[in-house]
Amino acid sequence: MNSKPIRSRERTVGIMVCPAAGDPPFPEKQYYKRLSLIGQKLGLAVFVFFPHRIDWVRRRVVGYTYSASAKRWEKKLFPFPAAVYDRCFYPNLPTLSAYREPIRRLMAHPDTRFLGYGLKGKWNVHQMLVRDEALEPHIPETELFQRSSDLVRWLEERGELFLKPHGGSQGKGVLHVSKTAGGFAVRGRSARNEVVHARFRSEGKLLAWIRSFTAGRKYLIQRYLTLTTADGEAFDIRALVQKNSGGCWELTGLALRRGAPGSITSNLHGGGHAGEAEPFLRTLYGEEAARVIAETVRSVALRVPEVLEQYHGRLAELGVDVGVDTDGRVWVLEANSKPGRSAFAALSDKRVRVAAIRNPMLYAKHLLDHPVARPGRYPAGPTER
Repeated sequence: MNSKPIRSRERTVGIMVCPAAGDPPFPEKQYYKRLSLIGQKLGLAVFVFFPHRIDWVRRRVVGYTYSASAKRWEKKLFPFPAAVYDRCFYPNLPTLSAYREPIRRLMAHPDTRFLGYGLKGKWNVHQMLVRDEALEPHIPETELFQRSSDLVRWLEERGELFLKPHGGSQGKGVLHVSKTAGGFAVRGRSARNEVVHARFRSEGKLLAWIRSFTAGRKYLIQRYLTLTTADGEAFDIRALVQKNSGGCWELTGLALRRGAPGSITSNLHGGGHAGEAEPFLRTLYGEEAARVIAETVRSVALRVPEVLEQYHGRLAELGVDVGVDTDGRVWVLEANSKPGRSAFAALSDKRVRVAAIRNPMLYAKHLLDHPVARPGRYPAGPTER
């Protein structure tokens, strides 16, 4: 490691991550390489660091910076970053617990500003969004799964439901539960992203299986929406909304996500694939209806971050997952404050692909160019897994 630290007067942006196998030992290397190169052109010293490798006494951070001239990552010492781009994905609760205190301390540090604070779980996001008059009609009926009788009631009243974990992403741990002529059917994906299919003759066996499947994790019960083509292919639209160089929200782009055959979700990690959203909508709904749907998706996607910031605090970007049912009605399914870029890499519009990566650095520069008093409140620590 180069022991000579980067000069503290340089404007630094730290990309905060959880370690992963490899050299260097972190994920998304290509994405962070591109962020680093963009940052350098903007006059920013960008480095990747881990929350547990902070020297609080010497006020130094062990990090990795990408050298354009040497074409490699270099390990160095850095001052505390002036701005932090949080890309920590916690693989489990022990990791989250281990990192909570150092991240809380960094959030409270007077010379460091986070681009945005990670959202809490899906139930917290639902409670914030449903309070908005404009968004409420686009939010599926949802409640916290607290006891087996909740499932029984939903199945008796609706015949089917969607069960999803309060934390987590990528479609892992989601289930579609329905009543059938012979009992009950369950399909979805396990926490390890394995395909799940099960049938039960009795209500008791179904409930016992679900108790085992959820294994003490917090879950939500949600109205099941038919978000498929006529052939049964699941799809949704990922809207990427980001703050720009002026610190204002803008819609970077829309990407279609189509699920793998037989999947109940369209997540790319479950074998799905991405493409252009609007041509697909025109094929499915016709020219005029597709135009109205796309306008609604844009409007809803831009409203989501405005509402969340009212209750949660500062955000830098959001991946807003939107479903369109067979009647053309638009539904907000998820809001992720640490969105991936894989769906947008498949788009033909180079401007969207570039903006999706460039905007976090442009917003970081905006924050550093416009220092303000620290906000009166910020989350108590890392919250989103």
